[in-house]
Amino acid sequence: MSGERVLVIGGNAAGMTAASRAKRLDPSLNVTVLDAGRYVAYSICGVPYFLAGLVPKLSELQLFTPDRLMNERGIEARTSCRAVEISASRRDVRTVDSITGAPAAFRFDRLLVATGYRPKRPEIEGLDGPDVFTASRLDDAEEMEKKLASGSCSRAVIVGGGYVGLELADALLSRGLEVTLVEASSQVMSALDPDMATSVSQELERGGVRVLTGRRVRRIARTASGGVEAVEVGPGSLRLPADLVFVDVGVEPSVELARSSGIALGASGAIAVDAHLETNLPGIFAAGNCAETRHLVSGAPTSFPLGTVAAKQGRVAGENLAGGRSRFAGAIGTSIVKVLGVMAARTGLNRTEAAAAGYQTVESVIDGRFRASYFDPGAKARVKVLACRSSGRLLGAQIVGSEEGAVSIDVAATAITAGMSVADASQLDLGYAPPAGALWHPLLIALNTLAREL
Repeated sequence: MSGERVLVIGGNAAGMTAASRAKRLDPSLNVTVLDAGRYVAYSICGVPYFLAGLVPKLSELQLFTPDRLMNERGIEARTSCRAVEISASRRDVRTVDSITGAPAAFRFDRLLVATGYRPKRPEIEGLDGPDVFTASRLDDAEEMEKKLASGSCSRAVIVGGGYVGLELADALLSRGLEVTLVEASSQVMSALDPDMATSVSQELERGGVRVLTGRRVRRIARTASGGVEAVEVGPGSLRLPADLVFVDVGVEPSVELARSSGIALGASGAIAVDAHLETNLPGIFAAGNCAETRHLVSGAPTSFPLGTVAAKQGRVAGENLAGGRSRFAGAIGTSIVKVLGVMAARTGLNRTEAAAAGYQTVESVIDGRFRASYFDPGAKARVKVLACRSSGRLLGAQIVGSEEGAVSIDVAATAITAGMSVADASQLDLGYAPPAGALWHPLLIALNTLAREL
């Protein structure tokens, strides 16, 4: 392996984890990371907290600069370097400079495609132009902070009630803005079942966010100078005055480069990979938000736009870039989000996903305390668990409420990953101390309630 060239396209969670792991396993490798943006190795998940003022400087979200990567890890990072063609036969990647347009080519012996995701763009008149933002790059956060700091922004409309939209509603509210959230479907946070998502909507409204569900943005009206003036919403003729619009209607794998280069896509629309994260082209791997993974409950190929999954795939890919044969088993979509004073978490399948996978399900929902009741307020949260009616296998869980409650989703995730039945999971031996946990953990109460329904 001595002196072989490892090339990584994409310098964030999957790409940087892979580059670092490969270099650690084989220091003789020549590892180069290409990224079209100005930054590498950053936490996009921290952007809402930067905009809320909880992270003082944007630079604190950047884990490494190119200079530090070279000096501390021996990895070369080329920023503003956009890959435009992968040639499996030439074993090279053609690029253009994002600023100057200058072309270049980089040879490789092994290649990782870690191009991530891109925000979906809804068909909305007036979407293009200033004062409309997404959050997939640090540059987005930089631009939005300039707008907020200008003093010309008092009203914001968020289009879409996904994870980032909810976090941005929280952040902008904390900055003193009047915030309206518009969601085309009947609920915010579609990752949850409707009865669980109601708690999230109620918390937003209690905090002062105007929540409009079942409404679709038709047009963004602009001023004579081109800035945002209002958001027009249907049905009807509702007009929402606004100075800033944030769009979060979902994401999709960024696969255009792979597809045009002969790399096969899978049923989910992401890059098809085997258990070693290798594509249909030998020596070319894919990992992160652009790559498929197997859902460990349904068994179906899917794509999870989650940093946790991307980092784990990146580690496996890095080991294989260094000549190993590591395997990535799959994932179940465990996630958690903070919305004002409530945290919402989910893992496995929700009701809609379970039905789509062909399961007949049974569920239970309970309200519980995650600390002893004499510790006010007792860390309350609502717990929902879902199982297969015929086999009794635990399929999914959702928790909405206190932080102490929401982080217990990891217990459910472990049980689901292990393929446990509801009966077995209900016997888990969990810790207890009055300030830290309840004598009867609410998750166990929910599981025992569910067991009686099976």
